[in-house]
Amino acid sequence: MLRIRPEPNPYIPMSNSKPDSAMFLEVINHFVPEVLSTMAGLSSVIGKGNPAAPQPSVLKGISGSIGLSGRVHGVVYTAFSPELGQLVAEKIFGAAGEQDVNDVVAELTNMFTGNLKSMLCDRGYNCTLTIPSVVRGDKITISAKSATISVTNSFAVEGCPDPLILHVFAVLEN
Repeated sequence: MLRIRPEPNPYIPMSNSKPDSAMFLEVINHFVPEVLSTMAGLSSVIGKGNPAAPQPSVLKGISGSIGLSGRVHGVVYTAFSPELGQLVAEKIFGAAGEQDVNDVVAELTNMFTGNLKSMLCDRGYNCTLTIPSVVRGDKITISAKSATISVTNSFAVEGCPDPLILHVFAVLEN
């Protein structure tokens, strides 16, 4: 998996402080545009974000998910409209079929989550990732009732009117 290590972001505190919702949101806001730019050559605009996202939430389209376990338990979800998934897959592969789109959604979800994991490990919250899963649907309900962190944001991606959605549920061990 490719890890993007840009210059330190002044908005992401690099101390060993306990990660909180605001820090999770800052990390995803930093790495999602970086990954999209590096992998697909696409620019994106960061949405307003919600550091206290409601549960349950509903996703639609093509959704990737990756679990976290260890000192952090949780799951990261992405949601791409079919049009956005196709656009990104074509930017990466050229021509792209349904399986290519699924593979791109899985790999981008993996890259977003891997960068989040790296931040957590840097702060002593070691965790491992599950393999990515991809589902498609018009109403995918997600929730994690025990999550103390529930953040979400949308990213407007050039060339598509539908945003990329990223949602994180997490519980940190003391």
